[in-house]
Amino acid sequence: MEAGKKSFIVVQSLVISYIIAGIILCILAFLMYQLRSGDKIANVGITITYIISSVLAGAMVGKKIGKRKFVWGLITGMLYFLILLGVSLLIHENTLLLSGEKITVFLLCTAGGMLGGMIA
Repeated sequence: MEAGKKSFIVVQSLVISYIIAGIILCILAFLMYQLRSGDKIANVGITITYIISSVLAGAMVGKKIGKRKFVWGLITGMLYFLILLGVSLLIHENTLLLSGEKITVFLLCTAGGMLGGMIA
């Protein structure tokens, strides 16, 4: 499979995973509003959303590319995180580039993408 097609598959899976993440986050926001729950539940819900989305992106890439699925899942998970980081830095200009929370999210997204690639 040529590199251009692989790149298209990665981008396509990232777009789909961000759409799914948006839907999950909207449901989470609605539930938090209805239940009047606190920040801890929101943080857990957001973390679970990151994991689900990166696993799905890795699984989509792994299934479509077919070879070295875990590597392509890992790459997709990293790209998922880097896009999140880029958007976060654009919105919050005075934030730290590296923090413990960001490193944790990076590891979760990367591992989730790799896991998705392995189960595809």
